[in-house]
Amino acid sequence: MANSLKWSCLVLIVLGAILWLINWWAGRPLFLDEANVARNLFDRSFSGLFSPLDHRQYAPPLYLVAAKLCGELFGYGERALRLPALAGGTLAIIGLFLTGKSLKLGWWLLLPLALAFLNPDVLRYVSEVKPYSIDLGVAALITGMACTKHRFSWVIWGIAGVLMIWLSLPAVFVLAAAGAAQFMFPEANESKQQQSERLIWLGIGTCWLLSFALLYLTVLRPAIGSSYLNTYHETYFFPLPQQNYPWEQLGNLLFSIPKLAFGFTAIAIVFGTAALVAGWLRSSWFHRTLLVGPLLLVLVVSGFGYYSLIPRLLLFVLPGLWVLATMGSKYVFETTNLPGLWKYSFIVIWVLVLGGTNVVRHFWQPLSFSDARRLATSMEEGYTPVLHHGAVPGFDYYQRIHPETRKGTLLEVQEGDIRTQEFPGKYVLLYDVLTQGNIRQSVQSDSTWATARGCKVKSEAMFRAKAVYVDCGE
Repeated sequence: MANSLKWSCLVLIVLGAILWLINWWAGRPLFLDEANVARNLFDRSFSGLFSPLDHRQYAPPLYLVAAKLCGELFGYGERALRLPALAGGTLAIIGLFLTGKSLKLGWWLLLPLALAFLNPDVLRYVSEVKPYSIDLGVAALITGMACTKHRFSWVIWGIAGVLMIWLSLPAVFVLAAAGAAQFMFPEANESKQQQSERLIWLGIGTCWLLSFALLYLTVLRPAIGSSYLNTYHETYFFPLPQQNYPWEQLGNLLFSIPKLAFGFTAIAIVFGTAALVAGWLRSSWFHRTLLVGPLLLVLVVSGFGYYSLIPRLLLFVLPGLWVLATMGSKYVFETTNLPGLWKYSFIVIWVLVLGGTNVVRHFWQPLSFSDARRLATSMEEGYTPVLHHGAVPGFDYYQRIHPETRKGTLLEVQEGDIRTQEFPGKYVLLYDVLTQGNIRQSVQSDSTWATARGCKVKSEAMFRAKAVYVDCGE
């Protein structure tokens, strides 16, 4: 039985790793925010990464250092810059495996691993130049370390926690939950030893708090309260009690959590939530604090407007939710009195939940979110590029930074509205991120305006991008 479980875990991990590697190796074009991070990495020194970033970006300094190191060693191409994200996914699998072994989940260890590999958001962010998969990996690793109780020394906990805060911002929530669980629910030792352990954890927590305070003062404080960020994330802050309470916003936010964890189908949301409830009822207060504490903490912090609940920023809560749902599933499966075939229908439902994510298709159809590379490098000659603001990051990256497409010197471009350009002339209007309605509207209005002036207008459609050629003669 033990050998069968080991081989099953190995097969699942190999298949999941192949899926991740296929999508990483595909080297899809950098999305808007990815390109902005890449511009910071290319334009700054290593020390410059320990100060607030340009282009309305934030990423933890140690993550940026790792990404820049990959760029310096292997060139600032898509694959090189996404290596830290892939490493974050690897940390997540290690952490989940460590947690499952410590909790003696047996065959149910396969469930959190499968949930990680088949989650569409995880698949995206283990191959994207943003720190969200590092958030996931660090959270899973902290959870695994905490579940092993005293296998790790106080020194390791102290140093690892101090560094993790600079590697992943939401690590502070997971560390707080892990520290609180260890502090409030120590092992049943003699009272003097318990008191000693509590004092040690208090000291470790103080070190973590000082590390976060330094990060806040040097990097985070300028971004806190940013009008741009607050406006962009306004609907993703947890609503505190108020007049005319926004119940719809609350419902959407709470609904998004099981959707993120288990999938977007009705069976995934209902069944996953039921498994979470079963896990909560069955688990000890130590595990409740450890596994659900990060989510509860971030809800409180979000209520005061300091952390957005947009799904990609919540990947760090997934390890705890996956493990708790697995604990609940294991308990229900082992204690139910249903006949044999009905009992195993419980496993069949989980298979349906996992299959409902529709991730398997990305073995042969890698993810893509932008055509920024083609947009920036396949323009017809003789046209002056005019960039909509959404196309600027990708254009700059592929013209100036990418090792295979850069021109050495940036093309003469004009950023802004076609209406501000000098006429007559030949212009190519570049638009990216056409998933946004305002950008699609700009494409239509700009084309209509140029046509009304008597210019010849032709369009080249791309994946979520478009080039509009405007020829207004001599």
